[in-house]
Amino acid sequence: MLVSELFKDKNIKIKLESEDKDSLFEEMVNFLVDAENLDCREEILNAIIERENKMSTGIAPHIALPHANIPQIKKTVGVMGISLRGIDYEALDGKPVYIVMMVIGNSEAPLEHLKTLKNIASLISNPDFFPSILKCKTPKEISHQIIDFEDLSKFKEN
Repeated sequence: MLVSELFKDKNIKIKLESEDKDSLFEEMVNFLVDAENLDCREEILNAIIERENKMSTGIAPHIALPHANIPQIKKTVGVMGISLRGIDYEALDGKPVYIVMMVIGNSEAPLEHLKTLKNIASLISNPDFFPSILKCKTPKEISHQIIDFEDLSKFKEN
């Protein structure tokens, strides 16, 4: 799945209110459930927390990628959140997180989930990605930036 298909305008929240990881997960899961009209909030939240307890998903400078698989999800879904203040995420580098990309996949289709994570990793590895996203003022601008970065890297779905 292309990253631009996952993080459409309606799936991007600017001005996250959370200041720590626990409240962030609540905020992001609530946003995801509303954006995708899901009825498995507790399952998603529990899966995200369980995955995070294994190892921090604060994997890139100032970017976190909380993710999990659950059987109730039929197709990979996700939401992106932007924090203007930064979130204490207990990231691997010890720095605050400003961009959060939450991805939930179907536990019976783990390859699709892994491909999606790989596609996100390709985008966030571009050193211009983080500052470009933070300059955006609206979800629409962010979704267009993601498309531009996919085009720039000649990104193709594998």
